[in-house]
Amino acid sequence: MHVWLADHGGAAAGRRFAQQGGRPDVVAEEAGGVMAQERRQRESRAELDPLLFRIHAFSDSSGDWGDVLAMLRERMDARLATMSRHHFATGHGEVICETPASPGFRAAYAEYASRNPWFLSSEEYTAGRIVAGEDLLNNRDLVKTDFYRGLLEPHGLFHCVAGVAVRRGAVMYYVSALRGQDQPPFREREKAGLRTVLAHLSLAFENRWRLRAAGDLLKVMMGVVDRHPHPCLLVEPDGRIVYGNRCATPQAMPEVGLCVDGTMLAAALAIDRPALRQAIRQVAARGASAPEHATRAVTLSVSGSNHPSVVSIDAAGRVFDAASGDLAELVLVTARTPALGHDFRTCTLVKDYGLSPAQARVGVMIVTGHSLAETARKLHVSDNTVRSHLKQVFQKTNTHGQMELVHLHARVCAPTD
Repeated sequence: MHVWLADHGGAAAGRRFAQQGGRPDVVAEEAGGVMAQERRQRESRAELDPLLFRIHAFSDSSGDWGDVLAMLRERMDARLATMSRHHFATGHGEVICETPASPGFRAAYAEYASRNPWFLSSEEYTAGRIVAGEDLLNNRDLVKTDFYRGLLEPHGLFHCVAGVAVRRGAVMYYVSALRGQDQPPFREREKAGLRTVLAHLSLAFENRWRLRAAGDLLKVMMGVVDRHPHPCLLVEPDGRIVYGNRCATPQAMPEVGLCVDGTMLAAALAIDRPALRQAIRQVAARGASAPEHATRAVTLSVSGSNHPSVVSIDAAGRVFDAASGDLAELVLVTARTPALGHDFRTCTLVKDYGLSPAQARVGVMIVTGHSLAETARKLHVSDNTVRSHLKQVFQKTNTHGQMELVHLHARVCAPTD
């Protein structure tokens, strides 16, 4: 007769069968013990699964750990389960969350944390370490402490087992389970279960902190962008708006030559739209290969004004697009209208194109919105003198009209604010 040994427990029993001289009663007894142990392990893992799922579900949440602690408390047969923070250098400690809710315990713990006799040595508490109160201090000495008389005894607590989830220098985040004096101390099996849970808690803590750090940084950066005095928008290569600061309102956009067409960014005037679309696509394409060189400046006409706006287009970087499951290139679009007040002595256009002082005065007057007659009157020269200087400005800047000169000036001498 053949006996099929399906697992390593049965195989071990088979080896013992030979060693015991083929006694089936011994084999059956040992095999049964092994299978019972494996069954308990499977049941233990089955009990752990909902708890571990809950832990990782909370890793991307800003909620408290109440549900996790409730399940841990039930599994550990504890009277109280807590998640706490302790600073070994200052002795300060606080309960972050506890189950069942106990505002009195939380307040008392903050008062007695510096006198916790279990925390006299910080070296015992490394990340992943499981420590029982009895391992550090015997019960006879515990009942003599202020920590016991002021905190544990009034709340019916005595035995404790703690696991260090995260350690950052002198700061420790840990989870603990506490029982009353009428309950037995925590056994090795329960410590082993807590050790398994702790590995997942540590990972959940790290994930939550990374998400919070990224979220906080995003808020700071968006705050900086929102305080920018000009419209700023993040757009996709096709012009679809991803984000706009508080200045990028539908009412304010036409003042800088832009508009919102549904969810798309566009130039306010139809004549400028192809140039803006092309510039955004070009910058997005360059940003994928050479982001440091991916920038463009486009001037857009503003309805009812002689002054164009300057639109700066820069590669913003790649982000993960949840809709497509792929990376998407983003472009930063900022717009501004040049100030009317302008000093020809500091004008970049004047310096770059080598205009004489007389040409510079005339050129600056024109690009800041003055007519030929106004320019002649303010400079105390004749109209013909203004035309002569302006013609020389056109030649030096390779422009062919006042509006073309205005657009060139807007691109070359954009304000720095």
